[in-house]
Amino acid sequence: MMRIKQIYWVLLLALFGLASCAEDDGVETVKRVDLFDFEFPQGDNPWDKEIEQIAKDWGMYIIYKEVDSTRLNRMWTVPVYNAPIYVCTTPSDEDIQVYLNLVKEWLLGSLDQKSDEDRKSLPFYLYLVNDLNDGNPRSETYQKRHIQFKKDGFDYWSLSFTSEELAAGLTPQQIHEVACAFSYPGLKTRFMAGEYEIAPGFIGMTDYETRIGIRYLSFEEWKVQNPWAPDQYYESWVNTYERDPLNIYTRRGIAAQVGEDFEVVRDYYGAPTWMPWILATYNGEEFDKSPGPVAETVEDRALLDFLNMIRVAMRYTEAQVRELYPIDVEDPLDRAGYQIINDKYDLVVEYMKTTYEVDLQKYAEILEQ
Repeated sequence: MMRIKQIYWVLLLALFGLASCAEDDGVETVKRVDLFDFEFPQGDNPWDKEIEQIAKDWGMYIIYKEVDSTRLNRMWTVPVYNAPIYVCTTPSDEDIQVYLNLVKEWLLGSLDQKSDEDRKSLPFYLYLVNDLNDGNPRSETYQKRHIQFKKDGFDYWSLSFTSEELAAGLTPQQIHEVACAFSYPGLKTRFMAGEYEIAPGFIGMTDYETRIGIRYLSFEEWKVQNPWAPDQYYESWVNTYERDPLNIYTRRGIAAQVGEDFEVVRDYYGAPTWMPWILATYNGEEFDKSPGPVAETVEDRALLDFLNMIRVAMRYTEAQVRELYPIDVEDPLDRAGYQIINDKYDLVVEYMKTTYEVDLQKYAEILEQ
């Protein structure tokens, strides 16, 4: 019954939120409407006119006034506590313009206004607020944890910086985080839905069938690290997927993983968990220790590798990629694998730019400013 009531509420909200348009000298403008929760537009400043146009073009209502815990704490499930979790403060006029520029350039700028799927991917409300915090009353751990980008709201997303961050001026790192958070999900969705396809020839650059190793720790290196340990401990302490000199994932031409939060993955030495790992051996028995879930088909593995190379290109500049994977390195196995990674990077960057008009390198270049 609760779920039915919630669905009814959403439908009712949509009906009340329909904005009517009027022509003034041939230009359509959004009339002041009652969005059930908010009066829209929320002002008559120049940026409010831009926000009106976004509502007309995209069906997304940007709200920056009167956002309180009542709105922020609407959930799909009934909470078991009464105190509000999410709280925020109202941005200044100067702050709103900073937020709006980010939304126009990195969120809407990465979407196709003519695409119904892109329009549907946007929330009904986008809250632009300062100091969005998780003041969870159930746990001291989460007190005053700032939340920059929130996408799990009942009928909204929110973008937030602290008042101190905005007063000091956003750093390149903060702008990069927002740009990637806005732009990458739409790219991924297009690939997963089959609207975009990976570059021809990419799948043939790597062996996606043979199990990989996650690093190579030779007996000699291990002995240096553990001079006091008996030699026979090497095989019992170091897994077989860490003792294969040939099949380390980077030597197979797979780059270390960059997460969807665009942080470098540290677990498992950055090895992909969507590839099957070399089986672990204990007392003569083999065990599959891949944390997974492992992609079942070569095509699926190649797609996940392609998406990771997109994230690599958005995270690292070309110079950084060459430095991370130098093709003049001494070890021939590393050199061969690094060459494949460099070739993949070049292919992905050029293919995305020429086929889909997506400049991946401009995201990494934000960090160079």
